[in-house]
Amino acid sequence: MKRVGLVFLLTAALALSVTGQSFAQDQGGPRRLSLKEAIDTALKQNPQVTQYRELMAAAKEGIGISRAAYFPQLSFRGDFFYGTAFSSGSAGAAFQGGTAPGTARPLSLANNPKDFYIYRFSLNQLLYDFGKTPGQVAEATATYKASQEDYAAARQQVVLETRTAYFNYLAARRAVQVEEQNVRQNRELLKQAQGFYQVGLRAKIDVTKAEANLYQAESELIRAKNAMELARVDLMKALGLKSWPYAEVEDVLEVSPQPLSLEDLRSQALRQRPELLRNRAQQQRDQASLQVAKAGFLPTLSSSSAYGWQGSGYPLDDNWWLGVGMSFPLFEGGRTLSQVRQARAQLRATLASADLLTLEVMKEVEQNYLDLKAAWEVIRASRKAREAAEENLRLAWGRYRAGVGNIIEVTDAQTQFARADLEHVRALLNYRIVEARLDKAVGRTF
Repeated sequence: MKRVGLVFLLTAALALSVTGQSFAQDQGGPRRLSLKEAIDTALKQNPQVTQYRELMAAAKEGIGISRAAYFPQLSFRGDFFYGTAFSSGSAGAAFQGGTAPGTARPLSLANNPKDFYIYRFSLNQLLYDFGKTPGQVAEATATYKASQEDYAAARQQVVLETRTAYFNYLAARRAVQVEEQNVRQNRELLKQAQGFYQVGLRAKIDVTKAEANLYQAESELIRAKNAMELARVDLMKALGLKSWPYAEVEDVLEVSPQPLSLEDLRSQALRQRPELLRNRAQQQRDQASLQVAKAGFLPTLSSSSAYGWQGSGYPLDDNWWLGVGMSFPLFEGGRTLSQVRQARAQLRATLASADLLTLEVMKEVEQNYLDLKAAWEVIRASRKAREAAEENLRLAWGRYRAGVGNIIEVTDAQTQFARADLEHVRALLNYRIVEARLDKAVGRTF
């Protein structure tokens, strides 16, 4: 019976432990940040992405505003007047257009001030404007397409900043590890030098030299830790975070290069770069603007109708009308002609900008492609240099422990190894950053 009770208590304790860990994770406990999660978080929370997303939403509503001209416009108006500029007999003639007292000549004047009421429903419908409204809709649609590309460009820029900050943090953390290893090596060297000095095998200068190197290594470690904290702050900014909820960051600084074709990269850039796609949308907008400007030379045909009540006392007299009207511009001081010329010039400028953008994109792609190839060669060289420096340090330590080397050889070898290790970290960082820039150059989407 006691054994059964003991088993029950152990099972309950284990269940509570598991439940507590799960609850802690659900409540935002220690988390591990991956590169994918960092990108997803930045795209959700970075204010720059939010800004361009809302601008895109505003541009989309502009299409609806332009299309509203296709539909009937129904309105209601109620007016109240008080004065002597009308009489009940002349109300229909004086106020059939809904104008204020004094703006239309009444048939007669009242001797005493009176109240006058007008309530009217009006319905207006555009019939034909020779392409002006379709052109405005096309303008709004092209503007929306351009805003979509602005949004895509903002996302790509945020992803580049996030990846750069992420890799900088990883490199800064590795630099801390390098400096910590350097401090451990210098402590071990100081301990060895003190041991030799105590038994009379080495002079006091070995101890002081080791102490100086240790203090220097500790100061470098402090700087490295501060740089890591600054890199973490930059990463928080890129992610749009106000606090740091992560206990660990996944290290993806190591690289394995993939075969790349420059021609394929160029083709991707021409298909995907938001700047080029935005320019094409701008060309469509300029063509639509030219259509709208040309329509200014032509008339506008519309219809209108109204039904309402008016009079100086209740019950009011009802009235209605139907009508069709045409508005034709005769002289506008050359405004329409200037608008046409302006639209044509803007279209020519946009077409020229397309050629310039294409050249810049091709240059950016090729430059990052060459930088990436060079970055990989630097990684290979720095890896060899690190291996050689590590072997040199091992040999120097062996000679010193055997009593045939001096402390200067060891300290020089330690310094050389630390520098080679840091150079390798910088080479990895440079490759990752160039890789991120190349992805942006070809318009990779996330």
